[in-house]
Amino acid sequence: MAATGELTVRPVRPADRDRIIELTRDVWDGHDYIPRVFDEWITDAGAAFQAAELDGVVVGLHRMRPYASGLIWYEGLRVATPHRRQGIARAMLESAIAEARQQGFREMRLATGNPDAVRLFEANGFRRLIDVRWWRGMRVEGGEPARMPDPAEAKKLWPAIATSPGLELYGGVTADFNNARDLGPDELERLAQTGMLRVGPGGKAVAGLRDAWGRNLAVGFIAGSGAPLRELLMALRFEADSDGLDNTTISVPRGHPAAEDLRASGYDLANAEDTAYIYGLIL
Repeated sequence: MAATGELTVRPVRPADRDRIIELTRDVWDGHDYIPRVFDEWITDAGAAFQAAELDGVVVGLHRMRPYASGLIWYEGLRVATPHRRQGIARAMLESAIAEARQQGFREMRLATGNPDAVRLFEANGFRRLIDVRWWRGMRVEGGEPARMPDPAEAKKLWPAIATSPGLELYGGVTADFNNARDLGPDELERLAQTGMLRVGPGGKAVAGLRDAWGRNLAVGFIAGSGAPLRELLMALRFEADSDGLDNTTISVPRGHPAAEDLRASGYDLANAEDTAYIYGLIL
């Protein structure tokens, strides 16, 4: 079924707040994050927070946000329940892709756990980069948090880390649902500059942190194996405790060989039945 009338994509306005809260009310059983970030998104001049309007009514929304050289992040695609399966999501996605190309971006990336969205993205040429699983370890008292390396040291860690078992499963990007960056020496240096890199004994294991969604220490990737990795994994649980957080959450691709090290360090698979993916589209 096609939508009637003319679909217009325009910037979201402050006056759209009530309509967007209404539109997202049934997403994730009423726990959609978009109402919480509405004020932040609408005032972010560096991103494009847009609404799809049909016959004068907002029926959809999405956001595009540059986050690294040549890369743009696509997020927040929503369509009002009565207007779903009418081609609105596809039209919004195609509009975003065209705009990103016009602005000269080389690649668009996104994260999703919605099977319907997966079909839409794959039909538009997106390639799956990572199939993500989350492991969770509860806070532990009494130990030392992991060490934070300086940027110069961090960049030099890459040659050893690059051959870490399972690193290839990340597909060259971090498993960060806020913005999946390219994984390499420059990313280690950037994480260290922002205080978001942790290193294990001898530099034989590392963990790249990401912005958390709740009361947890969130990790976007790990590298290493055996005793150095297990020591680092425990240190992250100690750090969660020292920061007054509930747990440490670690994102790893499905089938990652660190599963045994994670279990041995007190982590459980938090989303064994769920699916979550990071996709990329070369523009």
